[in-house]
Amino acid sequence: MFRPSSWLPLGVLAMLVALTMWLDQLVQPEGNRGDAKKRHDPDLIVEKFSARKYGHDGRTLYTLAARKMVHYPDDDSALLEKLDFEAYEPRQPRVTIASDTGRLLERGDKVWFEGNVVMVREADLRYEASRLSTDRLLVLPDTGIARTTGPVLLENPAARIEASGLEMNNQARTLRLDRVQATYKPRR
Repeated sequence: MFRPSSWLPLGVLAMLVALTMWLDQLVQPEGNRGDAKKRHDPDLIVEKFSARKYGHDGRTLYTLAARKMVHYPDDDSALLEKLDFEAYEPRQPRVTIASDTGRLLERGDKVWFEGNVVMVREADLRYEASRLSTDRLLVLPDTGIARTTGPVLLENPAARIEASGLEMNNQARTLRLDRVQATYKPRR
């Protein structure tokens, strides 16, 4: 016959085992924290970031600078603060772009400029300098293409243009604007 007094030490021992297992579960980290590829944690933070791309002849094609760059290995993206971009395409006027924030995507093949984006294209023999303002702009630096589907304001001494989107190809010297409202001031 079983007596309750013989079960008491076993019951206390079982409760201690259950309590130990419960406490162990509380202090264990969630999931597998060792695999950084599964998390969106930065692996690199650079203050005063600066990068240049050179052509085959050794000339600078473009530069990208930012106050701060934070790189994420899981998607190979980078967040940037206070960006400055300058393009020096052969036989083309210099183009500069500045914004509050931005992102580098696809190993730097795409650059998103976001927040108070201002693009300035210097004057050349045929065209006056122009200034473009928008909220966000995608730039493909290697092809000289910039595009946005957001509102755009393009100004130069002869014109003021508002549009709901833009695609610019600096190498081909083409500009496509969507739903345009323009004011043109002829030269005297």
